[in-house]
Amino acid sequence: MIEKDKKTIGILGGGQLGKMLSDAAIKLGFNTHIYSPDVNSPAFRNATYNTIEKFEDKKKLKKFIDTVDLVTIEFENIPLTTIEYISQHKPIYPPPAAIEISQDRLKEKDFFIKNKIKTNNFKNIESINDLNSWTFDRKSVLKTRRFGYDGKGQKIITSLEDAQKAYLDFNEYPCLIEEFVEYTKEVSTISARDTFGNIFTYLPSENIHKDHILDRSFVPASISKDLGTELKQISSIILSELNYIGILSIEFFVRVNQQTKEEELIANEIAPRVHNSGHWTLDGSDISQFEQHIKSIVGKKINEPKLIFKTEMLNIIGEDINYWNKLNSTENKKIYLYGKDSIRKGRKMGHVNFINKN
Repeated sequence: MIEKDKKTIGILGGGQLGKMLSDAAIKLGFNTHIYSPDVNSPAFRNATYNTIEKFEDKKKLKKFIDTVDLVTIEFENIPLTTIEYISQHKPIYPPPAAIEISQDRLKEKDFFIKNKIKTNNFKNIESINDLNSWTFDRKSVLKTRRFGYDGKGQKIITSLEDAQKAYLDFNEYPCLIEEFVEYTKEVSTISARDTFGNIFTYLPSENIHKDHILDRSFVPASISKDLGTELKQISSIILSELNYIGILSIEFFVRVNQQTKEEELIANEIAPRVHNSGHWTLDGSDISQFEQHIKSIVGKKINEPKLIFKTEMLNIIGEDINYWNKLNSTENKKIYLYGKDSIRKGRKMGHVNFINKN
């Protein structure tokens, strides 16, 4: 039953992240309104209200805006014009400036450099001739500046000819060419900042990718105490500089510095939303990333999350769903199925949290 006196949170996007955000919001006592162009959006199932329309339709957006008290997002590649239009009428979290930076790899890299956060060497590529000034004496990566995720829009490069072909394959879309990072591990942080300026970071996860898609996350990550402290400090700097509200994920490479022979952090990218590598928090922490995000954006004070169980998160990808949908959760194995309408190669269909209660 819909309670009209409750505050309503609008969520742009109807995938599994939108679904879990909606579930968390309802658990905390709010209504939710999902806005998504996909008629089969998983987030529609438990939400209070649903709208199936394109993000560019301002008339439909205005109707949506009129039903909500504030808005948040489940993925960053929503048209910036949509984000800015909504911000003129209702509060939207995270702020448009943070979303804009995350949508463009060049702006993201420039933000790292401006704030003295170590990242890998790169060059902006806006024409095929720009590739001529890059040194191809080591492995590189060509990435489209926008709309890249799960390995889409990027290719490993070993020569100028490779780079030219990849650039043409990307339809001469603006790109970055980057130094390939010979990393020892990949880690990520999930952090939150509330409207009072409180910042808290979950213990970092150690991530393993398969075919450019996150396969497993392990918490806590097997890193030194010093690196853990530095991850927390960098996360705090980014959240503060962006005047950020809500959950922010930051992905890092850990590599061995060739001069000092010590491990160092290389910032890779930010995601202005709840994140796949934070799904472990549903069972391994005293508050999930989804509840922490909702509390942050509705004006509640957040608390420092505590690890209650060491956790391994496994993504259920593509056809793997046919195995997991026959099983039930147990005390040490929590299965989450997203209810997507079709199976595709590389599609995230669910995840499993393996809990270590010892």
